[in-house]
Amino acid sequence: MVEFDLLAALAGGFVATLVMTAMMQMAARAGMTDMPPMPLVLGSMVSGERKTATTIGGILHFVMMGTVVFGIVYGSLFTAFDDDSWWVGLLIGVVHALIAGVMFMPMMPKMHPRMSLQPVGAGTPDDGRTVAVDDRGEVTVAAPGVLGKNWGAMTPVGFVMGHAVYGLVLALVYGAVA
Repeated sequence: MVEFDLLAALAGGFVATLVMTAMMQMAARAGMTDMPPMPLVLGSMVSGERKTATTIGGILHFVMMGTVVFGIVYGSLFTAFDDDSWWVGLLIGVVHALIAGVMFMPMMPKMHPRMSLQPVGAGTPDDGRTVAVDDRGEVTVAAPGVLGKNWGAMTPVGFVMGHAVYGLVLALVYGAVA
């Protein structure tokens, strides 16, 4: 019987967030995606200044969402399913990606004050074509579209794979710590 373990859920969420974030950075550096850094996407909802947005977004991404919220959600699902095996984590991750990518990503421009439905320009070498900074220093992020398709043709595949790996890693850590 899998019992909920808060420490295991938080540890699993933190490690899984590190792994998924590293995958996202490697994919961007390899030219497989133009997805902007997730801390910048999240933080620019609060601040248009790049450094502030990245700092706030990093806290939101790593601590609140990846570690606390989704760590606890996944741990709760392992308890509900009475199974914390790697394949259950992987399956939860795929479902998570499909829900987030099909339902929430297309809605982001309606909620995000610095997200544009129009192309945002040439960007910088580390941002690809999805981030622009105007002459006042205000950050604008391109809207992702369904599964992030507007952030590059391979982004939807990477988005689903990243979430699948997140779930797999979270399950492995959860099972080892609990």
